[in-house]
Amino acid sequence: MKFTHLFFDLDGTLIDSRPGIFSSLYSMLGKLGIPESRWPVDFNPFIGPPLRDSFKSLFGFDEELTETATTIYREYYSKTGMYEFTVYPGIVEALTHLKAAGFNLSIVTSKAESYAERMISRAGFSDLFTTVSGCEINGNRSEKAELINYTLGKFGLQPSKQILMIGDRYHDLRGARMTGISSAAVLYGYGSASELAAEKPCITITSPLEIAEKIIGAIG
Repeated sequence: MKFTHLFFDLDGTLIDSRPGIFSSLYSMLGKLGIPESRWPVDFNPFIGPPLRDSFKSLFGFDEELTETATTIYREYYSKTGMYEFTVYPGIVEALTHLKAAGFNLSIVTSKAESYAERMISRAGFSDLFTTVSGCEINGNRSEKAELINYTLGKFGLQPSKQILMIGDRYHDLRGARMTGISSAAVLYGYGSASELAAEKPCITITSPLEIAEKIIGAIG
């Protein structure tokens, strides 16, 4: 069964947004006076999951500090950090090829929807996507399963294995499984190979150059 709709994660799948995210984190940590001894050893796991979840799981922030950190983080991110990214080489060509092949392309990200829209406009590939789905600024609709269902609703679709979620973190693939759609793991992003393999994706993609080939050639 061929795929019809492709749901793409943004950070770590289409763009390398690590510089802007880390700059925003450093700004927030400095303003809150959080000592380095309380910083996680690795910031990479911060990228991908809902923002508030990452503050709680990686930094151990309580509810109140999480909200404060989110506000301060976004002060920098909304003005500067969101634009500190690069598009992975080969992504534009892959998306253009998939669009020309008749696939319906959407962005499905835990990032705030308003931010994601501005970022893909800056990246230069807004015209390739039918819709952009992200969370609300207050954190509502931030879980991947919620976002997938939200996007299905936009199209009036029922969950189907003909719909493919492509992402670089476990929550992308888990969200696909929870909602009954197919999943593809990209190994060049921020997730580990082990976390992705544990979710049993139907496609594994090692580089952006493989995206179109693997998806067009796959059987759902």
